[in-house]
Amino acid sequence: MMLRLILIALLGLPASGAPTTIPPARKATTVAVIPIRGPIDAITRASVEQRLAMAADRGADAVVIELDTPGGELLATLEITHLIRTQAPANTIAWVNPFAFSAGTIIALSARQIVTAPDAMMGDAAPITSLGPIPATERAKIESPLLTEVIDEARRHHYDERLVQAFVSVGIELWLLRDGSTGEVVFVDRDEYKTIYGEEPAESLTSITPPKSDEPFQVSPLLTMLAGLQPQGQAIENDIATEPLLPSIRSPLSARDANRFEVLGQVVSSDRLLTLKPWQAEAYGLSIGTIANDAELQAFFGADQLIRIEPTWSESLVQLLMSWPVRMAFIAVFVVCILIEMALPGTGWFGVGAVVALLVLLGTPMLIGLASWWDVAAVFAGLLLIGVEILVLPGTLIAGMVGALLLLLGLVGSAVSGDLASTATQEQAVRGGLIVLIGFGIGCALAWMVVKRLGGMTAGRGVILTATVGDENNGHRAAPSRIGCTGIARTDLRPSGCVDIDGHTLDAVCSGRWIEAGTSVRVTQDGLVLEVEPY
Repeated sequence: MMLRLILIALLGLPASGAPTTIPPARKATTVAVIPIRGPIDAITRASVEQRLAMAADRGADAVVIELDTPGGELLATLEITHLIRTQAPANTIAWVNPFAFSAGTIIALSARQIVTAPDAMMGDAAPITSLGPIPATERAKIESPLLTEVIDEARRHHYDERLVQAFVSVGIELWLLRDGSTGEVVFVDRDEYKTIYGEEPAESLTSITPPKSDEPFQVSPLLTMLAGLQPQGQAIENDIATEPLLPSIRSPLSARDANRFEVLGQVVSSDRLLTLKPWQAEAYGLSIGTIANDAELQAFFGADQLIRIEPTWSESLVQLLMSWPVRMAFIAVFVVCILIEMALPGTGWFGVGAVVALLVLLGTPMLIGLASWWDVAAVFAGLLLIGVEILVLPGTLIAGMVGALLLLLGLVGSAVSGDLASTATQEQAVRGGLIVLIGFGIGCALAWMVVKRLGGMTAGRGVILTATVGDENNGHRAAPSRIGCTGIARTDLRPSGCVDIDGHTLDAVCSGRWIEAGTSVRVTQDGLVLEVEPY
């Protein structure tokens, strides 16, 4: 009974018939829960920063980072861990509810403590890319900041350094040893194992028994053992869920320790990344217990109130607008609107649609700090050169091609951040390029179908004569030059449209200012391009 009271006092374990005592370092008045759901990116980072500030404004003296994520971008992940260290209160814990893979695990390690939902899972934090297998040198370069991060967090929070590295790197092998006299356990790699025992270790993964408890907050069996209690119904023999851990920083073991330590088994093999269920995270000293819901979370802190700070609707909207299907759709809308406005000039509504689509494509990444003024300048310079190609130097193609290239680069760059030498940024660039190219392709196809249905592809055929006047012998006699001939503009020429010359309707482009329908025109150039000017 005395040991039970000591455990309650030390760990805040709820007990029937006894008030719950919360450790002073954990006790809080107001707890703010900040959920991180879905893939982690620059939008997530901006959202976490904003919500941490909101938590401070609302007087929160404890923060819970609730994680349900498959992972995400490396740079955004490291920035979030920096925010937790510098802008979150010291009393900040990570709640894995229910999954924290990859980047989620890195973020969880940055909090002061970790708790899990009953059926949670965490781990598997190796960097991956959609560009295919990562070369060894490049993988080492990507893993380096991650390993630095997890080792730093292990030293801050007294986790085992070897264990957390197994989240990130394939090839790390760990075995668990127990001190027969003290019950302490340590993680050793293959080299240290051979140093201790002089032979290769057995490769069989260790089985861990899930802890059993009916308490609202299930304190780690590891901590129970530290307090001097054995959980009822659980045997200590060959069950590492009841073993205390040595500090993460320790002196290497040697052959002198062979008789002192007993081998419990292999924790992670060379072909796996470490992935843990709740009882494993507790047994290995990463999690302090399980919490199932907000009520238990509030009791865990002994708080007067618990507030949830969800992402705002504007943050959700920005995340939606930056998703690849929506971004691709806006690129297609931009292309459709600008081509239809050129081909079938009229009300100008299509021009307005193109402007709106472009504002969304550039404005959204600028809001989250992805787009720079270089990207915006490239887009507008590209549009300017395309305009010069159409209005001033039609048929030369040079200005138009350079303009199209700048437009593409600007749109791709607006969704890319970081050093282009890194694999993560290169992957962003490739993905952004595919989105832009596919969006342009879809837009051109839709514009062609719409214009054709509404009255002829003036934009596409405006530079090619489709009627040959005077070809009386089935095309064997060349048509006479139309330079100097006059006629009437049947449609607006902005710059392409239709004109009536000698009773024939021809596609044409204006060589100067735009021409309104009904204006008298004169042919200034004939051939592949029929150019006219007001007359």
